[in-house]
Amino acid sequence: MGNRCVGVLEALSAHVYDPEVHCPPGLSEPPVDKTDIRIGAYIDHRLPGKSNEELRGLTKKASALAHKMKHSPKADRTTTGITADAVILLANILRRLEDG
Repeated sequence: MGNRCVGVLEALSAHVYDPEVHCPPGLSEPPVDKTDIRIGAYIDHRLPGKSNEELRGLTKKASALAHKMKHSPKADRTTTGITADAVILLANILRRLEDG
């Protein structure tokens, strides 16, 4: 399940990350599997400022949970289900940001 969640994160990062907007000058575009960097850059761009600090943190935690689950030897039905829910939450947050 962790691998599938990370696969969804990779697809999300490919969808939202625009190197012309989100890649700092002089740096190369991070590969699709660097989801934390890519989604993080999009989130930082779309949700700047102190008032959005919690939302940025929520998206980073959801992504971190998926990566942790991918490598967890103790994954069970409950934790993998919660991880999948967190990735769905992240996908919905990104969708709402595109709509707004």
